[in-house]
Amino acid sequence: MARGGRSEALNININNKEEVGRWVQQLIDEDRLHEFYTSSAWLKVRDEVLAEYKNECQNCKRKGKYVKAVIVHHVKHLRDFPELALSKTYIGRDGKEQMQLKPVCRECHEYVEHPERLRWNKKKPLTEERW
Repeated sequence: MARGGRSEALNININNKEEVGRWVQQLIDEDRLHEFYTSSAWLKVRDEVLAEYKNECQNCKRKGKYVKAVIVHHVKHLRDFPELALSKTYIGRDGKEQMQLKPVCRECHEYVEHPERLRWNKKKPLTEERW
């Protein structure tokens, strides 16, 4: 990472939401979003967020439990808001600063993003297997 937030490999200013948004949107359009998640810019921000919240899942913490966070979740989804890809916060409709990057455990992330994968949310098969 070069001075001033400019990434040498990406040649974008990671502090400029418009530039970040164009870069991430291009990766989405070209089905190369994995490159975002392996970029030095994302890995740096991800590590910062985990450290700031002491590696604690923020959803579990609200419930009074300590569970190690292993994922940094984009509250405003990356595909819908690519300009917020590297932003830790955003300004909500109420004018207040909101958390954009939230440390969560795998189970909480699955609950929010992929509830169909969870054990308790399995649908019964249409027909019973009889082998």
